[in-house]
Amino acid sequence: MIQYYFNSEKKAAFVVCAIGLVFCTIGSGFFLAAMPPFYTGLAVALAGIGIVQVFVGATVARRSDFQAYDMQKMLGDDPEAFVELESPRMDKVMRSFIFYRWLEGAFIVVGIALILLNKELVFGKGLGVGLCAQGIIMLVFDYYAEKRAEKYTTFIEGVMSDER
Repeated sequence: MIQYYFNSEKKAAFVVCAIGLVFCTIGSGFFLAAMPPFYTGLAVALAGIGIVQVFVGATVARRSDFQAYDMQKMLGDDPEAFVELESPRMDKVMRSFIFYRWLEGAFIVVGIALILLNKELVFGKGLGVGLCAQGIIMLVFDYYAEKRAEKYTTFIEGVMSDER
């Protein structure tokens, strides 16, 4: 289960990183082409959030193999220490998904508000489209990440009950 969880996280991290790179490229293209204000607003949202996606994706992908190896070794050597380390970490991870849902929901709500408040294709409307798109994409990714984390947390709880 440990290997499955961290390999899945690594794959998802590479996808998030790739999405971030695509959005950064699109945003940069809009900036460089000196497009109308709508596209500048779209570029700000796509590239701004895309940069965060690249960094987060790269960080998670880079550390996944090390974490999987360390946790697998710890589980074999000292299951109690494994549970003592992983259980609080995964509790924190699970709580962070609540924050992410709120943040992504805020992107979507603000994006929709900006779209509806601006009748013309202006900067604000472009920003709204970008925020809404990024919010939806990340909400979907985090939904599946949370489901993977729930399964891994259940595995950790199973180890804990096996130890007792």
